[in-house]
Amino acid sequence: MIIRAELRRKQSEYEGEACVVDKVIELPAQRFKQFSRALLADYDFIAENKNAVQYEADSRHCLLILDVVGTDGFLVDPQGYNYARYSAFVPNARSLLTPDVEIDRSYLSLAEPWRDESRDEMLRMTLRVDGKPDYTLVLPADEIYLDAVKAYLDIDVFADAMIEDVRFKVPYIGELLCDTDCPAVEDYNDFAEALEDIWQEDGMLLTYAAALEAEKPETLQGAYELLHNLDNYQRIVDIYDYGQRRLQETLGLDDDAIYELDGYMDFEKYGADCMENDHVIETGFGRLRRLDPPFLEQTQGQQMFQ
Repeated sequence: MIIRAELRRKQSEYEGEACVVDKVIELPAQRFKQFSRALLADYDFIAENKNAVQYEADSRHCLLILDVVGTDGFLVDPQGYNYARYSAFVPNARSLLTPDVEIDRSYLSLAEPWRDESRDEMLRMTLRVDGKPDYTLVLPADEIYLDAVKAYLDIDVFADAMIEDVRFKVPYIGELLCDTDCPAVEDYNDFAEALEDIWQEDGMLLTYAAALEAEKPETLQGAYELLHNLDNYQRIVDIYDYGQRRLQETLGLDDDAIYELDGYMDFEKYGADCMENDHVIETGFGRLRRLDPPFLEQTQGQQMFQ
């Protein structure tokens, strides 16, 4: 037998208080699960019913939130707020209801989930479930939003939905990706989060695009791993500047020494020679050097710098 309960360490006496239930609200199973995992988030079913909770000096009044397919529930005293400011888990709460108690089932028809718009959109896709309207999923997203989408589509896992029409915010990134493994929503979300990490870094998207074109990863997982290995790639914008930096690396010179050599040395020619020795390749997004190991062989679609 399993009983869900919240145990307190070395409790000397029972400290519970009588609670008057002013309203009972049923939630879909997925949304109840979401609520139970994030009690301090704001919820419409609390915001729209907090005024139904009475306040008396000698008793506590609450909302009772139930799982439509389960027996457990939560007592919630919002204290005028939109979240569960005071809450208590009640196992087998449904068994405590008397026949005359009315249940608000208006929240069983879910509103469309809301995504945190403060995050940049990296990609979007259409999720298709039989008997449900198509849903446009925007990534990256947090677990609360993803759980809300599953609840909205009435599915337990995203594998129960068909993924169609994946579109990237930067079209050329999507065009460079090739995947035969049918990635899951969670895989796309991991990739979108990694892409978000380099979004604001100057030149990194072009470096990534050049690396994608050069390496041609065959799966989304490979493209994801490449995102985490961008420090191994260098996109060369200016040959003159590259010559200066390579001389600094080779001889351990500081900026002052390079400045003194300016005018006495052909940095552009030196940079061109270094690119040939470093096996720099030409891509549609600029010249690219792989640090370790260097590009050694010319592959289809690649051209060694000459």
